[in-house]
Amino acid sequence: MISEDRAFTLLKRRIFLDRGLDCEQYKENYLKRRLAVRMRATGAPDYLEYLNTLKKNPEEYTELLNELTVNVTEFFRDPDVYRKLAQEIIPRMIESKAAFSSKALRIWSAGCASGEEPYSIAILIDSILDAAVDGWSVRVLGSDYDDSSLKTARAAKYTELQVPDYIDPERYFMISRKGSTTTYQVRDEITRNVRFERSNLLEYEERRRYDMVLCRNVLIYFGREVQKKLISSLVGSIIGDGYLVLGKSETVGPEGARLLKPLFPSERIYQKLVEKKRTAQGVADARSR
Repeated sequence: MISEDRAFTLLKRRIFLDRGLDCEQYKENYLKRRLAVRMRATGAPDYLEYLNTLKKNPEEYTELLNELTVNVTEFFRDPDVYRKLAQEIIPRMIESKAAFSSKALRIWSAGCASGEEPYSIAILIDSILDAAVDGWSVRVLGSDYDDSSLKTARAAKYTELQVPDYIDPERYFMISRKGSTTTYQVRDEITRNVRFERSNLLEYEERRRYDMVLCRNVLIYFGREVQKKLISSLVGSIIGDGYLVLGKSETVGPEGARLLKPLFPSERIYQKLVEKKRTAQGVADARSR
């Protein structure tokens, strides 16, 4: 007879092996509460039986991951990640561009849902280099498969709960109040740098190249083999030694480790590995960024 603690450990390991979700990031009581919700829903009396449920019915992973990653969608989700982007990554990107007399930044937010992430990135970059004044060209692409989410993203209207007050809301949003409802409309100087398109990551064909790609809390919904393909595709979309940002619970796996180096592991920020030797073509590519 396997003990409950042993079954709990086996279940966490199976979730990691199947979906790459690091359950150790969660506080144990939180994780057990979330698991209990899905165990009740599936009729599994214990961890071992729920593990068997996942083996027999992989579709249950979608419900489990939704339960584990539940969070209010908001601007600047995971502030520590954005702090690292503001303090380390974006300045490096700007410096790298300046070395080749370029003032163009290209960012891709893959699986952007209702648009908070691409707008957050555009706001962050604007706050750092004041693009409109300094002559920089900033383009942020948000892509998602869900038409309803993209409709919300393009409307660029959000609620008070989604906009933290530490980003100076009045600078980046037009705020209107009607009764008890407050609406935050992203200002034109930000929306003009962001566009959205419908895209299925599983069918993505490399067409463009970006200085940074964000794909957060998307990989965990797929099995390991699909994750390998997605990582390869995402890395292939990064120009030069640009950057990849994943969700806090995600890892690049052993295959991704050969393509990327972890700059800030806790924040899941990676840099693409490239050959040190710079060719004439490489210089030309850099100038075209």
